[in-house]
Amino acid sequence: MSDALEYQFQDTDRRVRDLDRRLDDLESEHESLKSRFGYTDDLDHDLRTIRDDVSSCESAAEEADGRVDDLEGRVEAAERTVKRLTQHVRLLEGQIIATGKIPHADLDTFTTDQHALARTMRTGQEAADALLHDDLRYQYQAQIRRYNETRSTHQNTREEVVALTGALLSHRHGTPARTQTATKLRTAIANEATQRRNFHQQSGQARRATAALAADRTAAADKQPAIAAGERAEQRLTLALRSKLADALSNRRILPFWFATVLGPAPPARATDSWLECATSVLLYRLTYRVEDQVLALGPRPDTADEHRFQWWERLRKDLGRW
Repeated sequence: MSDALEYQFQDTDRRVRDLDRRLDDLESEHESLKSRFGYTDDLDHDLRTIRDDVSSCESAAEEADGRVDDLEGRVEAAERTVKRLTQHVRLLEGQIIATGKIPHADLDTFTTDQHALARTMRTGQEAADALLHDDLRYQYQAQIRRYNETRSTHQNTREEVVALTGALLSHRHGTPARTQTATKLRTAIANEATQRRNFHQQSGQARRATAALAADRTAAADKQPAIAAGERAEQRLTLALRSKLADALSNRRILPFWFATVLGPAPPARATDSWLECATSVLLYRLTYRVEDQVLALGPRPDTADEHRFQWWERLRKDLGRW
């Protein structure tokens, strides 16, 4: 609603400025006509009408501005209320923890098999990262496709030159047919020269792209078992961690501080599945990189040199911003 009022206010302000400009123009015209004819009753009436419209728009703008300010005040009050409620919830959680009657959810302990699966998953990810990225693969494929198209076009043009040369020799000198064929031949020869230059320029890129794609296919064949094993390990871990988290939630266990800080003490009523998916990914990240930080869910910012981990950390950080 605040955005709608803000839009209304801006629209009203724009209309006021437009009317002011119209008023200035009419006043100038009024003075000009007054000096020329001395009769401006109709213009005086129009100017008074516009002045009234401007006053109405200014009043509407002030009213809209006041409503926007009122809504902003309500939003600030709501934010303060939410902060107070959050503080009360944390206080109650602390008191519950102090009683020792409700068990804690252990989301930081993993089995030996789970650690092994995490290593398998990382190995698969590293194998996949060693292959060409999709963007680069598409770029190489486009270079080869463009080279083949240029080669085909050049071949067709060469054949056209040969055909036109034969046709030229078959026509008698000075005839319209010979003149017309000669014009076509000159155009075809010029096109052939341009295409030949493009063909040679693209041939080097096409050779390198072909070699890179061939090497990538060989590497993919070699690394496919590791990649497939990594994908299976990730699926198994995701199911296990999701089940572990669901068990903690269904038994109303107290979640760790690092978890509740970014995801809250319980799943939301809406988008629950998305919340659970994000929380499971956080658990998988902590398991994979052995994050033991009890305050930061994702631990410290990783080095950008570890491209896969850094990108995963960035995605999770953005996802957590939703909750």
